[in-house]
Amino acid sequence: MTTLKLTRLNEPNIEKLYEMKSTLRNILEKGDFENLNAILDFQDKDGSFKLFSTYKIPSDARVDFCHEPTYICSSILMKAYLTGDSKLKEKIETPLIHGLERCCCRNLTGHGYDSLQGQIEALNIFMKGGLREFIDLHPDLNSKFTEMILNIMVEFDAREEQEAFKGTWGEDYKENILKINEYFSTRKVFVYGTLMTGESNHHFLENSTCLGKAAIEGYDMYNVGGFYPAIIPGNSRIIGELYEVHENDMTSIDMLEGEGSLYIRKCEITTGNELAYIYEYAQDTEGLEKIDSWKEYIWYVSYGSNMLEERFLTYIEGGCFEDGGSYNEACYDTTAPLEKRTIDIPYDMYFGNHSGSWNGCGVSFLDTSKKGHALGVAYLITKDQFKHVAVEENCGRYPNGQGSWYEDIVVLGEMDGIEMRTITNIELRDYNEPCKEYLNTLKRGIRENWSEMSEEDIDNYLDSCIRG
Repeated sequence: MTTLKLTRLNEPNIEKLYEMKSTLRNILEKGDFENLNAILDFQDKDGSFKLFSTYKIPSDARVDFCHEPTYICSSILMKAYLTGDSKLKEKIETPLIHGLERCCCRNLTGHGYDSLQGQIEALNIFMKGGLREFIDLHPDLNSKFTEMILNIMVEFDAREEQEAFKGTWGEDYKENILKINEYFSTRKVFVYGTLMTGESNHHFLENSTCLGKAAIEGYDMYNVGGFYPAIIPGNSRIIGELYEVHENDMTSIDMLEGEGSLYIRKCEITTGNELAYIYEYAQDTEGLEKIDSWKEYIWYVSYGSNMLEERFLTYIEGGCFEDGGSYNEACYDTTAPLEKRTIDIPYDMYFGNHSGSWNGCGVSFLDTSKKGHALGVAYLITKDQFKHVAVEENCGRYPNGQGSWYEDIVVLGEMDGIEMRTITNIELRDYNEPCKEYLNTLKRGIRENWSEMSEEDIDNYLDSCIRG
């Protein structure tokens, strides 16, 4: 967590001013609401969050250190208001209203000839706080602010239509203006049930762009009669998909979800600090079956060459890891892992067997006969993807405990309520030293995931895995 210390200066200290503004930007980016009290306490009686004690400074400095900090702090409060519970909303509502009122003092423009650039920068600040969602859901919280934003949107639409992208000095803002217009014409939506890929209602998203797998924290999922799932606030992690949806398609999705009666559309922060709409169940869940997810996921834990993400992705996407390597069939679902984490495996790793892919030398296995320690990388993938990986690792067939390669699936417990599985052979294999190429791949995987380990630490770990 970034610790926030704000001081309103009476004398110019450029380094300190930029340091405080940079810290505020980081808090906005990360959605760090632990600092809300510091921000609320810092608000001036005029509603601003200015870092300088007076507005009687040069106009460029006034924008940088009085107006911009007010935009950033108001955007932080906006994001918290969109995603917080009723208690938090009540706490920050009045300060947010006053902050937004102060933001209207100059139509978000920059100073002098930088008027348009300043407006673009201010809009980007508010976009990080969920500006379009705030205008959708709370247009009357500060009607003056809403009207200002809607007028700016009309102006930017006109600029696109007329191709009027130039600033006062002839500088080209086309890319910025088009990006802002696209932002206001779309909405991000997190789906977790029948709207997901391959499910019965996915056609409602046929004009939308899938941004990948995503997750939200603090909800529980229930099976509503076996036909569709429902989420309500709880303690679990919900995995789904994130889409960019054109605003014109939101009406049909709202109708599908029974928005306002069966489900309530609200904002939540998803993986990567993305702000998106979710549909929360508005009915009673008593008596319904609680489920982990609509599409089931597991953590696949690698301790060998698949610790290197580039190597592992060939099992998902297909192809060869490097020139001359063995070919892997692509998985039916080629989407990348939702998340990757390092873990400590409670067994020793050793090198055994004779691998044709690695010059007839040994490869990694786990010794599950006793407790130990091995480095592991956990990839959050679907159970179907895991089955595919298990087949690819085991010479083209699913493990059945009766062969000499990766015949055994071992459960390593749970992480975030999701099962962790790895693949090995519980019968100790003949020890065999690895080749240089295999060791180098393991070293790359360790460096990629454990930046704190020195080269000596890595060598010592791998040496400890070689048995005589």
